[in-house]
Amino acid sequence: MAKKELLLGAVAAGLLLSGAASPAFAAKGEGKHHQRHAAIIERLDADKNGKVSLDEFKTNVSATFKTFDADGNGAVTKDEVKARQAALKDARKAVREAADADKDKAREALRAAGPFWLPGAGKMFDRADTDKNGTLDEAEVLASAETIFQRRDSNKDGALDTADARPGKGKGHHGKGGEERAERMLKRLDTDKDGKISQAEMLARATQTFQRVDADKNGEVTKAEVDAKREAFRDARKAFRAVKASEGEARDAARAALRNARMDRMGSRMFERADADKNGTLTKAEMETAAADMFKKRDRNGDGFITADEIGKRHKK
Repeated sequence: MAKKELLLGAVAAGLLLSGAASPAFAAKGEGKHHQRHAAIIERLDADKNGKVSLDEFKTNVSATFKTFDADGNGAVTKDEVKARQAALKDARKAVREAADADKDKAREALRAAGPFWLPGAGKMFDRADTDKNGTLDEAEVLASAETIFQRRDSNKDGALDTADARPGKGKGHHGKGGEERAERMLKRLDTDKDGKISQAEMLARATQTFQRVDADKNGEVTKAEVDAKREAFRDARKAFRAVKASEGEARDAARAALRNARMDRMGSRMFERADADKNGTLTKAEMETAAADMFKKRDRNGDGFITADEIGKRHKK
């Protein structure tokens, strides 16, 4: 699960609002974002008519199912899903660690190692497993694929193309929901309430999150402590679901606990990249360096502050 950047906790949750968990049939964008979107359409468009039909989408998903079904028994297990996730993690790591001269070769290896995404095989595994036998068969995966297709076909013309956009088109890089999340994040980090985030404010939140994850208070964060925070998030989410339909203090308390646990989990995802010496632990000095680096990347106009319109935008490579 590793994005290697540090325990920026809530900072990472807001500053890395990068939206896409499934295929990028997302909003029509500009520049590299739109190029990636168009490239996926082109790859799946078997008859080369400029759009992807449901049949073309399902054909691709069926082929992907066979890749995930490593033992060829007609069912995908959670262990097989984890194996594909591990392969993706390793391939991404190879790209990050490759010398500049070898980057293209590493990226090609990453593409060749795919596919890594299968409808229903991620967080929705249990829901996609309609017969509750602990595995996904091809029919269950294709049913999830059809649901995703219908959701992405925003103009309901029966095909996916570059004209399809998520709700909120025109409301900014991440749509209306992204703008609202950015505003919430800004309010959370903007401790002096001047409408922008300074590097000191960002570092203060990163430090606070570091201290939360450093359970034994020895000044270092280990992978075990990171994993504990992820597990705490799962427990908090389960507890909230149990009282979600109710009213009153129990639900409010569960929601607050989930919110805090989610911030810790998002920070935990940043662990590896911030571990500059790659010794498996994160020190406060490494955290501070990573926080400063992230701030610099997000401060796109170089004015020493991050504003709401800069939150969530990808930095230029």
